[in-house]
Amino acid sequence: MGITNNRKMREKREAKRREKLRSIPQKTTPCQVVKQEFESKQALAEKVIPLIEKRTNEDDATFAKRISTMSNTKLLRLYRIGKELFASFNTEDFSVAKAALVDSVYKKFRNETGKVDHDFKNKLATYSVAKLLDIHKNYKKNK
Repeated sequence: MGITNNRKMREKREAKRREKLRSIPQKTTPCQVVKQEFESKQALAEKVIPLIEKRTNEDDATFAKRISTMSNTKLLRLYRIGKELFASFNTEDFSVAKAALVDSVYKKFRNETGKVDHDFKNKLATYSVAKLLDIHKNYKKNK
């Protein structure tokens, strides 16, 4: 008699656990997001290409191939960062937007006092756009 009661109790617990798992909404995967919003990974890659800078010694074909072989998660992240950059500085040219971002971060660090520190400004220019945006947002939030 004790064995059957234990089995029934265990089955009830399992049924409750399964019911609880069914009620939890499933998170969409990056692949699902890409298919919903852009219809294909290639279409997303085409939209990301103008939003990021290529390496100095890289030609256009190699750059396009490198971008198209990135993961969906990274492409979505780069797309979000690029759109945020262009929205923040109201421009569609990447080099102009990045230069404005570097100037903005430099001004936040140096508070427009004294001479321009070109070494520091050049160092900021080597940072990624994501890092510069993060610094920019943190200073904006703290002030």
